[in-house]
Amino acid sequence: WIDADDAANNVFSFVRRGADSSDVVCIANFAAIPHGEFRIGLPSAGRWEEVVNTDAASYTGSGVGNLGAVEAVAGDWSGQPAHADIVVPPLATVWLRRA
Repeated sequence: WIDADDAANNVFSFVRRGADSSDVVCIANFAAIPHGEFRIGLPSAGRWEEVVNTDAASYTGSGVGNLGAVEAVAGDWSGQPAHADIVVPPLATVWLRRA
């Protein structure tokens, strides 16, 4: 888990570890409001591609998201060595993978 206890924001997040360092970070927002500039811990600094956003227009969602990618910087957050401030759409799940 990255954060399984964020009841105040109704968000939980975890890393799906791949055998070849193909980690996928999953962030689920169970709140009916988006979270802008939501800080999330990530396994490494650098560019992370938004590979799934269940609020994307292609899924008939509102299109709230991260414009395809986020940039993580070094600095511990939630037990991870890097972090990024992301947009988490309402009632949606976002998947990020290292670009």
